[in-house]
Amino acid sequence: MSMQKELTEVMARKGYNQTQVARAIGKSPAVINQYLQNKYNGDIPSLEGLITSFISRENEKEKSLRISAQYIPTITSRKGLEVIRLAHLDGDINVITGDAGLGKSMILREYAAQHRDALLIEADPGYTARVVLEELCGLLGLSKRGNMHELSEACISALRDSGRLLMVDEAENLPYRALETLRRIHDKSGIGVVLAGMPRLIINLKGKRGEYKQLYSRVGLALSIGDALPQDDINDIAVSMLPDAADPEVGAALYKASHGNARRLFKLVRGVSRHSAISGHAVSAGAVRKFAEMLIN
Repeated sequence: MSMQKELTEVMARKGYNQTQVARAIGKSPAVINQYLQNKYNGDIPSLEGLITSFISRENEKEKSLRISAQYIPTITSRKGLEVIRLAHLDGDINVITGDAGLGKSMILREYAAQHRDALLIEADPGYTARVVLEELCGLLGLSKRGNMHELSEACISALRDSGRLLMVDEAENLPYRALETLRRIHDKSGIGVVLAGMPRLIINLKGKRGEYKQLYSRVGLALSIGDALPQDDINDIAVSMLPDAADPEVGAALYKASHGNARRLFKLVRGVSRHSAISGHAVSAGAVRKFAEMLIN
């Protein structure tokens, strides 16, 4: 197969245009256009070296994309969905906490995907009460102009008696005023609210000296996922991404190396899967242990 044809096939498969390819290899779109038409008069071997690297890189990306992190029904994820559903049905404030990489975000996104009347805000460290209100206004299709009181009242008016649910991921990033703003929206609109985040979220809700009783007393259920997923959960997630994980030895190696962390498991599976594709050998427990040595604990 000619290099031009191979490049054209990759572009068609990935939906790339000539400008994107040119940017990826550090050339101008005109060079790519001329090359594909056999009209390029420059250093062809050098250009084809860059194109070969580009094609190889794209093929590697495609192999990696076959292993994708996604929601998997497990004992823990089902508990999370149930806590969210109860907040939705009862109009309560419920909380989900756990260490990073245990799937909290996946659970919230899955619920949002299943229920179009659920709203999801993914908070960042810089979020203030106003930013939260602006995000909520955006989700509700409301104007973001006005002072804090006006934005809050607009959200309350839009949500009152709607039976909707508001979920906030990484809620440990929110300052007290933002949490109080959410509490007020909940109280006045009657909607359910789910706050998910790291374990320190509970401290943020209570206050260091327990001074935020008005806020924390609104919490109905608090589900703690803890600092690791059980082995059955890890096994279910691993097999969904990597059929070789059904082998008891491989499954045990993945669980031990992942430390019960779904995010670390994904990195392990992606790494050993790529190695397996290159070597042509099935994934083994030894390969899992070897790759795990390169991951930061």
